[in-house]
Amino acid sequence: MSVNVRRAGGVLPSADATFVTDELRPYLAELLRREQTAWKEQGAPWWDPPEEVAAYLDGGKALRPRFCYWGHAITGEDTGPLLTQACAALELLHAFALIHDDLMDNSDTRRGRPALHRRIAARHRQHDWAGDPDGYGHAMALLTGDLAFAIASRLGAALPGPAVAVWDRMVGDLVLGQFLDLAGAARRDRSLEVARTTTMLKSAQYTVTDPLRLGAALAGLPELPIALARYGDLVGEAFQLRDDLLVVFGDPRLTGKPVGEDLASGKPTQLLAYAAKELPPRGQALLALAGTPALTRADVAVLTDELVRCGARNHVERKVRNNVDVACALLDQAELPPRVATALRSLAMAATERQR
Repeated sequence: MSVNVRRAGGVLPSADATFVTDELRPYLAELLRREQTAWKEQGAPWWDPPEEVAAYLDGGKALRPRFCYWGHAITGEDTGPLLTQACAALELLHAFALIHDDLMDNSDTRRGRPALHRRIAARHRQHDWAGDPDGYGHAMALLTGDLAFAIASRLGAALPGPAVAVWDRMVGDLVLGQFLDLAGAARRDRSLEVARTTTMLKSAQYTVTDPLRLGAALAGLPELPIALARYGDLVGEAFQLRDDLLVVFGDPRLTGKPVGEDLASGKPTQLLAYAAKELPPRGQALLALAGTPALTRADVAVLTDELVRCGARNHVERKVRNNVDVACALLDQAELPPRVATALRSLAMAATERQR
């Protein structure tokens, strides 16, 4: 996912990738090491949650810190401890969101491995501990996500005032977006309005626009240029649309997630909102079963095929491409330093053309 530049002798990592590797990752490792030490000093004989958070952060695309890095670079400011702190908060917040999302969705896998609650339950069985393994796995994953959120909140609250305002709104929007995701599925809402609002709150702004805004605030820029904020919304929406396509049509060997989960749960995605208008009667009948136990694996496979036939897949693919095209054109209007504009174009492509 890193953006690279070619030079004589090979390919060197971009500035944001170098920042993640050389500054952010060591900072997070030391932060979680200190957390484990604090648990030990409190007399705890075990410190599984801090260890689990540290392991959870060892991977992923680090998209949010990368966008934050380039938001900070708009003014030409050098990186410093506050930027690293903010990016660490973003990574911890994302870990919290993913861990809790897997619990809410009762997911089995994440990033090609068993989801955290499944891994903890398996460890419970392996050691023959007392109690219900699945209940223990759920409770410990919940607690691990809470710890990630607590540390993220500690870091976010210690940022300068303008950055704290961005942080607070981002966290609130993330919670609201997750609520709409769950509530829309429960209510079997297929409206484009709800699907797009959910997309923007749960993922789009949280992934691109708000990290850009957070980095800019740390560099003393009170507001993003309007064109850059629009770029963020467009790329963020395209990022989530790509995710919606991957969980339905992607290769689970690459995505690390089983296909069909969103169809089975009936989540309020733009893919299903469009399909609700275009599906023939057979597809409409299956779509009505989404989110209920009545929808079988065979039904999911048939519905997946129907999404292709009715044009829903192609419609969303076109929207992804159009969003990115418009977003990259907007960068020319934002009057950014050339290296920032170049990097943001590359990140837009990387975020939306991915296979996982």
